[in-house]
Order: sequence, then C-alpha cells, then structure tokens
Amino acid sequence: MHEKTLAYKGFTVKLAIPEAGATGGTHGSVQISGPETSIGVRFTPDWMQAPKTTEEAEAWLFAYAAGAIDCELAGGFGMDLGHE
Repeated sequence: MHEKTLAYKGFTVKLAIPEAGATGGTHGSVQISGPETSIGVRFTPDWMQAPKTTEEAEAWLFAYAAGAIDCELAGGFGMDLGHE
C-alpha cells in the first residue's frame, strides 16, 4: 500500500492506496483534513469488488473524497471539516 497526498478546494486529501489484487485487510483509506489539519474525517472503503489496478483504486478514492468535500461545502453531511 502506498500513500499519496493531494489538495482539493483547500482541503488536504491523503489516500492510502491498496495494491492491485491485494487480498485480506488491505482496503485503503481516505483522510480529509482542513487547512489547520487539527480536525478531519477518515473513510475506509468496503469494496464490493476489489479494484483491478492501483490507478483505479486511486481514482475511486479521490473521487470519493472530492464528493464528500463538495457535499460538505454545500452544507450536506455536517462533518465539520473546519474549512473557514
């Protein structure tokens, strides 16, 4: 598993990307934090079907994070990501 840190709309998105074809408990994760990184949320996917490639896993995890951030900025989840 490798990690990648990206930015999206002022938030830090840290992806823990599972290797393609990995079995067992290697699900990966998405961690989203605001500018001060003192508060954030973390998600671990429950893949119905494991991604076929590492690139597919990365794209899915980042899209998931972007969707969560967009919903939060629209007043959706109330996760309080601390973006001010």
